[in-house]
Amino acid sequence: ERIVGGSECPRGAHPGLVLLLHFDQRQCGGALLSTQWVLSAAHCRTSHIQVLAGAHNLAALTGQEQFAAAVDVVVHPGFDATNGDNSSYADDLMLLRVEPPFTITPYVQPLALPSSPPATSTNCTVMGWGTTTSPQESYPDTPQCVNVTVVGHQTCRRVYGSRVTQDMLCAGVAAGGKDSCQGDSGGPLICNGVLQGIVSWGDHPCGQVGKPGVYSQVYNYLPWIRETIGDI
Repeated sequence: ERIVGGSECPRGAHPGLVLLLHFDQRQCGGALLSTQWVLSAAHCRTSHIQVLAGAHNLAALTGQEQFAAAVDVVVHPGFDATNGDNSSYADDLMLLRVEPPFTITPYVQPLALPSSPPATSTNCTVMGWGTTTSPQESYPDTPQCVNVTVVGHQTCRRVYGSRVTQDMLCAGVAAGGKDSCQGDSGGPLICNGVLQGIVSWGDHPCGQVGKPGVYSQVYNYLPWIRETIGDI
């Protein structure tokens, strides 16, 4: 999934956003939970995941960036990667433990976990280095941010049917044209400064009228996250 209809995130305004790379090829986004743990989408899993934190313009590195390797990959036990077309993205989450640990800087900071789920109509921001055009794809050097609104669960189910589980969160813009897209998967949906969603799936092309993006609802997974990474 990717960002369509957004604009470049201000430099320094996305310290919890990381980029997952596979042999230097950008793969997905991720959300920094601590100096050693990243939350992303399970469907982003590959071998040899590298994590880049503190980045902004991928074509002009500044020295603020930090590289680490994912040494442990914990896919949510409910995620089923065997269903081919991934018709069900249930439990589309994985946790990555990185080495060496990241150093906290103004450009690398963990995201806060939620104490409650976001209410319908909450304004949120989704961000990533995914494609800015759809269905043809064009990938930006800088992360794009777009403001979207949380869509009620029943409304979302009317669009996508039973594929939308209680553990998913939908967010979009009623008029369309603003959405996450290919390449944004695994990245954070941030509402009122708190990590509420991880980009999972949506319709293709992205940004269609009445077709919100679908996210894993982080709040519902706090027990699994805490059990996996310990108290942070």
